[in-house]
Amino acid sequence: MEPSSEGSGPARGGAAAAPEVWTVRTLLAWVGGYLRDRGVDSPRAIAEILLADVLGCERLRLYMESDREPTAEQLTRYRALVARAGRHEPVQFLVGKWPFLGRDFEVEPCTLIPRPCTETLVERALAWYRERRAGEAIEALDLCTGSGCVAVSLALSLRAALRPAGLGCRPIGGEGVASAAPAAPAVTEIQIGDGSPVAAVVSPASDADRPARAHRVVATDLVPEAVALALRNARRHGTAIDAREGDLFAALAADETFDLVVSNPPYVTDSEYAELDRNVREYEPASALRGGPDGLDFVRRIAAEAPRRVRPGGAIAIEIGWKHADAAKRLFGGSAWSGVEVVRDGDGIDRVLFAERAGSDRA
Repeated sequence: MEPSSEGSGPARGGAAAAPEVWTVRTLLAWVGGYLRDRGVDSPRAIAEILLADVLGCERLRLYMESDREPTAEQLTRYRALVARAGRHEPVQFLVGKWPFLGRDFEVEPCTLIPRPCTETLVERALAWYRERRAGEAIEALDLCTGSGCVAVSLALSLRAALRPAGLGCRPIGGEGVASAAPAAPAVTEIQIGDGSPVAAVVSPASDADRPARAHRVVATDLVPEAVALALRNARRHGTAIDAREGDLFAALAADETFDLVVSNPPYVTDSEYAELDRNVREYEPASALRGGPDGLDFVRRIAAEAPRRVRPGGAIAIEIGWKHADAAKRLFGGSAWSGVEVVRDGDGIDRVLFAERAGSDRA
């Protein structure tokens, strides 16, 4: 069974004859088998995700309208996506977005695809905020921001924590609910001399929606396309981040410090990289995955600089590899740090190194 530009269906050939009429039901059965024959993981789910994207509906509606007949144009688009999926291209890149903490983020091959395990990084950082700094405006830094999913999620959650009373709740992925519909926020994109975007600043829609205090979230990445993507995702969700191009802390001023530093750096070892599934190894950027012979090259660099960048009383959280817990804890074992721990993700795997900066910069 091979994708073809001929005929009305997504594929031709194979042992089973193509149905005379392509419906949602027959498409899913045919494409699921096609992808399974090519060793694609979760073939049925991918068939559903792609078809729902083409039809512009939720996956559940595929089963509510199983006799629906896509148009010729929709079949052509679906056929092209299925062919790419059959070559193990990640479904996230095919649909151009993926959820993270309940919000859809634009994704591109210049960055890693957001993964559920990384949600643990944000959750631990927010738990620290609730325990130590609730109600205070803080400054946070996201190193290796990629799509910006971590920085944007932090910015949204921290903003919600400072939201003025009386304006209602701010649901995931949406704006706050007030007695009257709020005006759209004003977006200003700051640029540098060559015209490259540096930061997206989103102004409150009104004085009533302007908190007396405001958090600041800085995000850095070595890849300029990733910086631009992070800015688009900030704009997509109506929040503000200061996104900068640079290698880890190199994008910062020499004297910039933060209350909170988070990072999902490259941490795959050289031997692990060779064994990655082909949809990861062939399509996601190696520069965002490979962390050196033992996977700790970037974690070491962050640990060396962090005492200068994390304010006393602040905290740092870093996503790490599944067998890096002991080594990562040793890197933060000096007198500059306290409360060093490794947090497990939802699958019970060691995932996040967390440490608090010793001392306090508050009276």
